[in-house]
This record gives sequence, C-alpha cells and structure tokens, in this order.
Amino acid sequence: MKKIIGKPSETNNKLIKLIEKLKINNFYLENNKDFRDQILKDINYKDEILDIGKAMRDKFDKIDCMSKETLDVNDFGAFPDIVCDICSEVTGLENKYDKIICIAILEHVYDPFKAVSNLKKMLKDNGKIYGYVPYLFYYHAPKNLKFQDYFRFSKDALAYLFKDFGDVELYPVRGRISSSFNIMFAGRWKKYIEKTNINILLDKLSNNEKNLKQCSGFNFIVKK
Repeated sequence: MKKIIGKPSETNNKLIKLIEKLKINNFYLENNKDFRDQILKDINYKDEILDIGKAMRDKFDKIDCMSKETLDVNDFGAFPDIVCDICSEVTGLENKYDKIICIAILEHVYDPFKAVSNLKKMLKDNGKIYGYVPYLFYYHAPKNLKFQDYFRFSKDALAYLFKDFGDVELYPVRGRISSSFNIMFAGRWKKYIEKTNINILLDKLSNNEKNLKQCSGFNFIVKK
C-alpha cells in the first residue's frame, strides 16, 4: 500500500495555478529596447523611488519623481543612500516606496525569498517592483567575490517567488537561439552583435513557447 505523506497533489495543483496566473509579454523578445526606458515612462512625479544597486545606471538622473534613494549591501562612498542586507531583518523602510527598481539583483542575494518579502514590505499599497533576473545566463560574480552569483530563475520559480503579489508580468529576454550565443560569447554578443538586431531574426526560428522556456532571463513587473 502506498504511503502518502502530507498533501503533495494539493500542493502541486496550487503551484500550477500560480504558474497559470503569470502574464507573459513578448515585447523584449521582438524588440531591442531598454527596459529602463519603460520604467522611466511609468514613474510619476509624485512617486517615491528606491533603486537597488543603482541599476538605472546612466538613466538614474533622468528619474523625475518626488524622491529617489539608492540601496546596496556595500558602501561606495557617494553611493548608496542606504547600506543594508535585504536578506536580513530590515526595519524603518516599511510602506515607504511607490516603486522599487531591482534589476539584476536577486541572483546575487543569498536568500531571494527573504529579499522579496522585504521589498514587499517596503512598498506602499498598489506599489510596483521593476526588475530583471537571469535564467540561461553565464556565471558573473567578480573574482574577488565582492558580490556573489547564487541563483537562476525559470518562469515557474518566479511564479512562486512572487506568489504574494497581486499581479505578475514577465517579459522574456532573448529566445532559444540568441540565449545560446549570448552564453558562448559571454557579453560580446550583447555589446556588439545584438545591435544589428540579428538576435530578433534568429529567435523567430523558434516558437514563443520554446523561446519562453529557453530565454536568457526575464524582465518583470510585479504589483503589490
């Protein structure tokens, strides 16, 4: 007689429902556009913004809002405004931000579930998180390990990671073919070859389902 421990079938059905709730947007599979431009357009001048890792880079100064702060685990002098470990107990930032920018951060934290829980607490009601996480992507921590490279995220993983949010939209980045080239050429593909839009043409050789399951990573927008 089979022994059934707990409720595995019930749990799996709940996980399936989480995955089915995901919204998939293929805009960045079909266009070589910068996700940061989409973020800039969505920011209201009344918003209070947190940019983790100052991921907006050269577009940080273009953010037009009521207030903006940066956060990082390391102190770089002029940057950041807040030094803290988002995987620890974070206090004093509850319900503070309308929008949080978290681009290429969650793969570098040792506990992404705790980090996302903290980010949710930092958001005001109806607040949003804008971010990117890698999936099929090369290891990219520096040799001195000043920051580390821990995780990769499939769409299923993101469905569970953001399970406590009301709305989750994923934007696959690169499809099955261009993701492979990006790994093989480790950065040079993006820096030089993608400017020709050849990646868009190559990924049209695969269907959307294959591109979704074998992409470089995901831009995402989640709403509290």
